[in-house]
Amino acid sequence: MMNGRIGIGSVLGLAALAAALAQPAGEERAQPVTRGETLKLAEYHAAPHDLQMKSLLEGARAQRQPDGRIVVTQARCQTFTPTGQGELVVEAPECVYDPKQRTIRSAGALHVRTADDRLAIAGEGFTWQQTNSTLLVSNRVHTRLRPELFRPPGGAPLPSAPAPAGPTLDISSDRLEYAQTPGQGIYEGNVRVSGTNLNATAGRLILRSPMSEHRLQSLTAEEHVVVDYEQIHATGDWAFYSADTDRVQLKGRPTWRIEQREGSGDELIFERSNRVFQANGHARLQMPRASLGGASFLSRAEAAPTDGPAATRQFLEVRCDRYELRTNVAVFYGPVRVNDWNGGQAQGQMTCGLLTLTLGATNELQRLVAERDVVIVQADRRFTAARAEYTAGDRLLKLTGQPAWQDGPRAGRGDWMQVDLAREELSVRGNAVMKLPAGEVGQAVLTGAEAARPVETRPGADGSAEIHSREYRFTEQTALFEGGVRIEHPQMQWTCDRLSLTSPPELGPGGRRMVAEPAVVFDLLSEPGNPVHGTGERAVYTRRLAAARTNDFIELHGTPAMMASSNLVIRNELIVLDISGRKLATPGKFNFRGPLPAAMTNHFRPEKRR
Repeated sequence: MMNGRIGIGSVLGLAALAAALAQPAGEERAQPVTRGETLKLAEYHAAPHDLQMKSLLEGARAQRQPDGRIVVTQARCQTFTPTGQGELVVEAPECVYDPKQRTIRSAGALHVRTADDRLAIAGEGFTWQQTNSTLLVSNRVHTRLRPELFRPPGGAPLPSAPAPAGPTLDISSDRLEYAQTPGQGIYEGNVRVSGTNLNATAGRLILRSPMSEHRLQSLTAEEHVVVDYEQIHATGDWAFYSADTDRVQLKGRPTWRIEQREGSGDELIFERSNRVFQANGHARLQMPRASLGGASFLSRAEAAPTDGPAATRQFLEVRCDRYELRTNVAVFYGPVRVNDWNGGQAQGQMTCGLLTLTLGATNELQRLVAERDVVIVQADRRFTAARAEYTAGDRLLKLTGQPAWQDGPRAGRGDWMQVDLAREELSVRGNAVMKLPAGEVGQAVLTGAEAARPVETRPGADGSAEIHSREYRFTEQTALFEGGVRIEHPQMQWTCDRLSLTSPPELGPGGRRMVAEPAVVFDLLSEPGNPVHGTGERAVYTRRLAAARTNDFIELHGTPAMMASSNLVIRNELIVLDISGRKLATPGKFNFRGPLPAAMTNHFRPEKRR
């Protein structure tokens, strides 16, 4: 049903056969039918073509029965156009004409073909009803159609010369009923359609080919329809093919499959000429995760296997209102939901209003664009944006339109966002903000024996901290904030131009280093009414784990660096705070070493990474 325009010609030859047999003996231009005589009977066109033969009926033997029926053996009838070109050839080894019932019947074979062999019908056991021009073929129906038979609406008439050899389309069934007036043929029982790159089966096939057009108009398949066309396997309860639009429509729980991709919908439409495939209503598409060229951008798991049993359990599923598949492009119309499945478990999910996929020559994903209220969920990670673009070649996911992210207790936002899946790196630019638990940046002030005393916090603090910057990027082990960095913490304020957080191996498991520079300014809220203010060009916080002991240091560099509280001011090029030992030192010409004043025991910690 998808292999070009197909249809059936008329059975005018049987009409001519019936008309010839019905002529009374002695009529002009007709020979009488008598017992045992060879039959040869011609019928002519009306004026002005009255010299041109319309049909020629021949038979090896014609016998009139006592009841008035006529038995003809080796019957052959040919029909001609007013210009003398051949139309149809009808052949039957034996048939019986009943002038009272105006029928032609036979339990034997029937062969109908066009003069140019573009159409052929064969079967066993037939009845031609002359009153309503209906042909019934009761057994082993086979129709052969040549593509040259068909032409688009309004196309030029086909030439009468024999067509060159080419692919044919075959229709077989148990039964055929053809009505000449509407030009409709109904094939029933084990219907099978086959041709180049095409195989289809159904319980019933309705073919419309109006006499006035001499071409196919439509095909309708019903009852357990199965179509295999090129790489497409489709099923449904009902299918309709229009020759005018060269389009196939399937309904009744239709499904489709192309290699490892499959889908369904309330309605499937395939436009053969421009190779457009559509699914409308409760549309679904499933494709292997391997088609993304590696791990899914929806999953934080490692790259999926590209073959073997495990690969078959790892796939992407798209559900939407409708979708359209074109050559190398797939468009899904919302609301759209994409699930990343692995062994029956959802690894990630994306929702949006419009999704566009660009595919390569082998149907591998090259580019994905999601638009309108995009939400991506990966386990405990979540992204939102107005637009998301993923490129499979470099495995980059870009988000724009008020993008935001959340990863467990941490969250962030900015004007532009990018996830480098290959490097597991997130970049945020423009009004970049990261929000995280306050304990991941600093902890409560240590005051020795007075540690249980209440610590002052800023009004409205919710136990979280925010880091503002022009941009930032971070991985599993590092974070870098650049441009107007500002830390807003319940117990401190901090500004600098650049802030980096790392976990160097030499610091041991759990070791951290935070470097802030230049123009470092901070204000610490320690004991009520006794804040600490500090400035410097560079501040380095180091946490080292060694021999089951934690060592925390802050080094403040400047020309000079300065730390001040309500009753103490310290200036030096280097101020070192040993937080674990609660000591302060100012190395240099005038060296100061001693216990850390209670007002300066604030303990900084960098962001904890997974």
